[in-house]
Amino acid sequence: MGEWKTVYEDEVEERWVTVKVYESEDDMGGDEGPAVRVTAAPIDNDEGDPEQNGDGQTPIAGLEAEDISITLEPDPVEDLEEELIAIGFSPVAATWIASKVPV
Repeated sequence: MGEWKTVYEDEVEERWVTVKVYESEDDMGGDEGPAVRVTAAPIDNDEGDPEQNGDGQTPIAGLEAEDISITLEPDPVEDLEEELIAIGFSPVAATWIASKVPV
């Protein structure tokens, strides 16, 4: 049985980005690459929030975040950059995010 492991989580272009890779004991090292899930959500810039991180930005929590977040599961993983650009990331940011996926 496998599980999703977070390999990258940070703010990119004013969105909270989480990159997860599915790791399974059954992987046979196929040519398809890893299964990848990328979630991008707007950042809450509420300066009055006592649980904010050091730069004053936190991912929006609760049902609201689920309603406005975008999850990508590219197949093949080589399509990730193209899909990130399609949802509004710059080519530079898309390349940066895609580079976080282990080969």
